[in-house]
Amino acid sequence: MEISSDSSPAKRSRAKLKLASNSADEPAAVKKPRAARKSPAAKTAAATEVAVAAATPEPTPEALGSMIATAAYYLAAARNFSPGHELDDWLEAERAVHAQLYG
Repeated sequence: MEISSDSSPAKRSRAKLKLASNSADEPAAVKKPRAARKSPAAKTAAATEVAVAAATPEPTPEALGSMIATAAYYLAAARNFSPGHELDDWLEAERAVHAQLYG
């Protein structure tokens, strides 16, 4: 089966068409001045602040306790669950979770 160039859809030209003003009564097209663009760094910083604020709502007390308990478990597992350091693990987990959430 052959495909001829006549059956393919025409490609659009990316070039802009210029309007010619033939009569003296019609004013020539006037371009509007372009607004100043923000720098890429400013766009990224603003987008990041908005995304972080929207993506990280305040955790509920139950969720916060669950995060701390999970972190304390992993701290205890790292020292092979040796007894006598449960409070130290919990307090360290609280510090780590609060530092991660609130900076």
